[in-house]
Amino acid sequence: MGAETCAVCRQPAQQRCGGCHVTYYCCRDHQRLDWKGHRDRCKPFKVAENKILGRHLIATRDLKVGEIILQELPLVAGPSQVTPPVCLGCYRLLTEQNAKTCAECGWPVCSEVCAHATAHCAECSFTKLHKGSKVTVRNFQQPHPIYQCVTALRCLYLRDSNPVAWERLQSLESHCAERKKTPRYEEDRVTVAQFVRRFFCLQEFSEDDILRVCGILQVNGHEVPVTEPAHVAVYDQASLLEHSCRPNCAKSFTSEGGLIVRTMEPVLKGQHLSICYTDALWGTANRRHHLAETKFFWCRCTRCADPTEFGTHFSAIRCLEKPCEGFMLPENSLSEERELEKASWRCARCSALVPARQVLGVLERVGVALTSMQKGDPRACERFLSQFAPELHPNHYYLTDVRLALAQLYGQDSDVGLPGVSDHDLTEKISLCRQLLSLVNALVPAEHRVRGVLMFELHAAVAEVARRASNKGRLDPLALRDSLLESKRLLTEASFLLNHEPEILPEGKIALQAKRNLVDLNALLQNIHTTIGDSPL
Repeated sequence: MGAETCAVCRQPAQQRCGGCHVTYYCCRDHQRLDWKGHRDRCKPFKVAENKILGRHLIATRDLKVGEIILQELPLVAGPSQVTPPVCLGCYRLLTEQNAKTCAECGWPVCSEVCAHATAHCAECSFTKLHKGSKVTVRNFQQPHPIYQCVTALRCLYLRDSNPVAWERLQSLESHCAERKKTPRYEEDRVTVAQFVRRFFCLQEFSEDDILRVCGILQVNGHEVPVTEPAHVAVYDQASLLEHSCRPNCAKSFTSEGGLIVRTMEPVLKGQHLSICYTDALWGTANRRHHLAETKFFWCRCTRCADPTEFGTHFSAIRCLEKPCEGFMLPENSLSEERELEKASWRCARCSALVPARQVLGVLERVGVALTSMQKGDPRACERFLSQFAPELHPNHYYLTDVRLALAQLYGQDSDVGLPGVSDHDLTEKISLCRQLLSLVNALVPAEHRVRGVLMFELHAAVAEVARRASNKGRLDPLALRDSLLESKRLLTEASFLLNHEPEILPEGKIALQAKRNLVDLNALLQNIHTTIGDSPL
């Protein structure tokens, strides 16, 4: 390796920036002098590029669990293409009662403040300058077609209002060639590109210009859940994070719609940084199909390449050749759409081979039952598990989905919370939480929201069991302390996992409650320590 040079004076340097491990300085004075310019570039990763992945991010130093590697505001944000009328300043759902109109352009907003919001400038300006008349929206009961163009308009507006952001947006992948083969491309041509050029008289943008923007939004857009309904945003550097179905990073959103990306497992210098573009708790076939449909690639990550999904058998069904009690998995989990007709599943115990379409029939039947199951009813969840557990692997994603719901429902159907839950249901809640945590930790540890919620639910159940046993005289102070220490450990971990979730989301509310519960739990442990003279730590 050649001698490194100082970023300020270009003299030989040995001191490396502790944040990015990329930039060097000859002395601390020059590091301080350069900080104002270096601050925005000081990231623990660098951009790399190859033919398969395109541009992607690689760690420039070892990263610990929980390190924030990226925080950024969106390049562009706007309503989803299919949405009922929402305020174009804050994305609040509008009704005939709360809707107002922007005095300048007629687009509906919820207040004068939102009418003058920066977010609303694009469609407002294009309407005033090009349309010649105001927009009128009267139907607030269902998705309104005019909203299909709003976020695309906001992208186009960047060309003249913010050329730097426009250039960054244009550098992102659009997959136009692949999109041309899909029905959505033609839908976007009619409902967005042709509509924008005709309705707003924006002839300075060609159909191809607008369709490229539509592709960028589809491929790089993130659903931002901090508004109701959720809106869509595109971020600059976060768009370079590659996909993995077992990623090493996770994303959270701020209440303002900013993005926070942090590591969820240790990352070594030189390793790729990844997030999951799809639902990590779907089965392999569903994840891969969704990615092919929306992101235009067939995932071949380590999880997808392993039919057992790291030994969890998350997509496995019980052998269809009775009375065998083995489990069937696809012979090739990386089959693409055109290969599915010839694909087969094989039992690991008896080696029976069945066509994939036969397995699909089982999964479709269970999926229909799940869709029609009464939501929010723990007894309905129990019946579903009892009915379909004999057909699926215990870790199957359909059963896991229901167990995740059930683990949270125990206690929610009681007016007094967990104290009103039966001993049987409380024991079942603890068992479910432990089982699910073990599964998620092995399968996708970056699912921090799921893990955090499960740990919070488990901490409460463990503490409730200890309370009941103590009240009945079945638990001495030492055993009570040990149970509460386990509860505290779970609560501390839940707080860590959820500490970047905004208060508007359920997980953010749980994070706040976890902090309050920690204060109460520490006080209780201190009282026990005073009683028995032993450290609560």
